[in-house]
Amino acid sequence: MKDAIRTNDTLLKLYENYSFSRHRGAIRAGAARGDLKIHLGCGPQILPGWINVDLYVDGDVLTSKLPDGLKRFPSNSTKFIYASHVVEHIGYPGEATTFAEECHRILVPGGVVRVIVPGIQKIIEAYVRDDDAFFEIQATLHPEWCTTKLEHLMYALQQDGHHKYGYDFETMSRLFEKAGYSKVVESDCNTSEFEELRMDYRATKDNHGNYLSLFVDAIK
Repeated sequence: MKDAIRTNDTLLKLYENYSFSRHRGAIRAGAARGDLKIHLGCGPQILPGWINVDLYVDGDVLTSKLPDGLKRFPSNSTKFIYASHVVEHIGYPGEATTFAEECHRILVPGGVVRVIVPGIQKIIEAYVRDDDAFFEIQATLHPEWCTTKLEHLMYALQQDGHHKYGYDFETMSRLFEKAGYSKVVESDCNTSEFEELRMDYRATKDNHGNYLSLFVDAIK
């Protein structure tokens, strides 16, 4: 049923209204305390005590399309936002700017959005240095038709068209700084300054023992 809803903007809007109404009590309670926690693009990883948001997962999940779905949350209501492998799926610069600005609006002062995206710079650097071992690991993650380093590089960038943009820390930090964040920090897997955000569950290492993703905490 949700597959049909996702392809029809009118039905999707109606379903989003219904989904937000089901979670209204939890959102209002968290907003009143100023400690709402929002998990964006949750997939099957449902976090207890968080508002879990996803467009493609059934169950007790708030159905919403990003970044516009963020506009439904109250201003200065949220302590933590967690978005693992989400931001690369929205357009840049328009939708990404909206994402950064809306997260800033709904966060309380000192609140944090943790964003994890593919580490594009790491993949490009491996391609430039002709790192065979690096791309042997990529081969375990990519379709069989990826056989050359360039094919692996392009697949990592595009993911069959599902990825709309790629980030390095310079680009990501500039995005959040322009949106008004007081501090943007490059982190690593499960090493956030904030204990509640040390829960990274989508992480793969390269042949040098480094994580392939880019981990960023942006603080309001």
